[in-house]
Amino acid sequence: MARSQRFLALVFLHLCVPAAVYLLVGLYNGRSQGIEYLLPNYLYMAAPHLLVSLLAIWPRARHPALLWLLSLLNALLVAFQLWVLLAVSPHDGLAWLLYIPLWGLLLSVFAITWVVVRYSGPMSKGGAG
Repeated sequence: MARSQRFLALVFLHLCVPAAVYLLVGLYNGRSQGIEYLLPNYLYMAAPHLLVSLLAIWPRARHPALLWLLSLLNALLVAFQLWVLLAVSPHDGLAWLLYIPLWGLLLSVFAITWVVVRYSGPMSKGGAG
């Protein structure tokens, strides 16, 4: 049970990263970004995190690979946010539309890798003849 509680605590910490990124960007910009926009921005930024964390509800699906995936999603979010801050015009709000296909691609690659690794049996050493 302690392992499950620790796992859920780590999932919760991973889910806090998008909110922290949103608040830190506000501080970086020198203005307090509106707290009233925290919830919709959090839901947009954390959408892939929330999808993955739904698996953590099911005890049989709790695997360290989920934590790795949440870490990758957090790294993607931070890298994307840095790109938006440093390379995109401040008036171009359409850049965030690229975030959806990026996390979709990451989730797809991870899912395909998971299925291949999980369901590929051991290779036989014998030949075909």
